[in-house]
Amino acid sequence: MSSDWFGGGDRCLLEEIDISRIGHVLDFDHYKIGEIDEKGVSSFISSIFYNKGLYRVRNKGSGLIITDFAICIEKIGAATYAGLVSEMGEDDVDKRLWRDVPEGDVIFFYSLRREDEFVRSGSGEDLIVV
Repeated sequence: MSSDWFGGGDRCLLEEIDISRIGHVLDFDHYKIGEIDEKGVSSFISSIFYNKGLYRVRNKGSGLIITDFAICIEKIGAATYAGLVSEMGEDDVDKRLWRDVPEGDVIFFYSLRREDEFVRSGSGEDLIVV
């Protein structure tokens, strides 16, 4: 597949879509939502693997899907505790991140950005309680 297929840009989508068509959801707390809303970019760490792509954001404190807010996961990295310690040193690695991760398993590091260019938000009135 050539880079011409995507118009030379590294984008999640080519056309504007209605946010209600986005089926994948990520749960963030209100602090992370505020950071993404303010800065437009963020990162997060999870023991769960998510694919690159477009996601709706749900405020896990309220259980609401925020219909006018979507993010695009752009980069994914993975590391084991032992791998990071050997790379950076034990003093620079927060062992608490691996508290719920079995020894030898990885944690995934994600880079994301708020997606406003290709997502058409709804009227703002259709928050969905799940």
